[in-house]
Amino acid sequence: MSDSPAATVSTPPPPHREERLHALDNLRAIAMLLGIVLHAGISFMTLNFGWAARDVSLHWSFDLMVGLIHGFRMQLFFFLAGFFGRLLHERLGDAGFAKQRFKRIGVPFLIGLVTLMPLVGVLWAWGLRQLKAQGQTLFKPEQRLDSIPTGHLWFLEYLLVFYALALVVVWLARRLPASRFSAGDRAFDWLMRSPLKALVLVPPTVLCLWHGPMWGEVEQAGVSFIPKLRAVAYYGLFFGVGWWLHRRRHQLGELARHLKSGFAFALLAMFIHGVIFATQPRPAQADYLTLKVASLSCAALYAWLMTFAVTGWFLRFAGQHQPWVRYLADASYWCYLVHLPLVLWLQVLVAKWPQHPWVKFTGIMVVTMALLLASYHWCVRYTWIGRLLNGPREKPKTD
Repeated sequence: MSDSPAATVSTPPPPHREERLHALDNLRAIAMLLGIVLHAGISFMTLNFGWAARDVSLHWSFDLMVGLIHGFRMQLFFFLAGFFGRLLHERLGDAGFAKQRFKRIGVPFLIGLVTLMPLVGVLWAWGLRQLKAQGQTLFKPEQRLDSIPTGHLWFLEYLLVFYALALVVVWLARRLPASRFSAGDRAFDWLMRSPLKALVLVPPTVLCLWHGPMWGEVEQAGVSFIPKLRAVAYYGLFFGVGWWLHRRRHQLGELARHLKSGFAFALLAMFIHGVIFATQPRPAQADYLTLKVASLSCAALYAWLMTFAVTGWFLRFAGQHQPWVRYLADASYWCYLVHLPLVLWLQVLVAKWPQHPWVKFTGIMVVTMALLLASYHWCVRYTWIGRLLNGPREKPKTD
């Protein structure tokens, strides 16, 4: 199904090569699994992040690791969600798309709210009691009617919002002249071919970040059931570019160009953002506005450069189908959905141990992933849970 009559005017894109779909599907799984790495590392950061656990062994390297991952991971995820969202819409149509997305995204979100989030709440309270006993400063968010937490499941709610908005936009698009979309397609093709495409996308991204809770953050994710408009706009930019890229998917190859410079400038942008952020500028400073513009611009540039460069790298080097990689990609959704209670429990458990932080972090990751993958294989993959999350999987026959 096409987005508009323009599909008959623009040159139809050639079909995907199957390995490219494998590359992007594998990348989506990596974005999921990096979330587990990120959450497991927060308790070891020197920056007090307001987490349920704060380890006695802190190290600056975890600030660096978490910052590098957090600066692009969810932006990349929503970019890929937009790409695959249009792929599904083209295949299933409006009604089929809405039904399938509610089943895969909406139902797990609702189930997670009534099962996982209470467990997270209990573990969070346990961790805060431990911190209070140690005399740590606790973050106490303002209690409001809209402060029902969604925790690490917040992205599922935003996906539902984006899918609903996409259906509305598609419905409106069918009623517009084809010439409007021809011009839009040409502009998008120019953008994808330009080596400065990330820079072009910085201004609208900075506008979304301007009133965030801290520089480079659009919101405190997961603390409210009501989505923030600026966060919808921010992540919607990435979702929208991914959606349109699928419409013009013959431009995918452009992302695999300029990879070295893309990664290099991304790291430079993050370095500048980090240096400015570390100085903690105050509004009374004469150069406060200049520093804010520079910091937010670098944060936005890092997110776009990494989104494009990492996608391009996977398209170029990680497109081959391998059964074990496919298995991990299938498991990643389940692993991310249920990982947080386990990670929190382990973080609070080891918080007072005197071992090196990287030793404890490695232990948390090994135990967490072993239990998650075991639970996926024995309790999820070939059950109704697996069918709900990923569709049916045929169990190998044994002789």
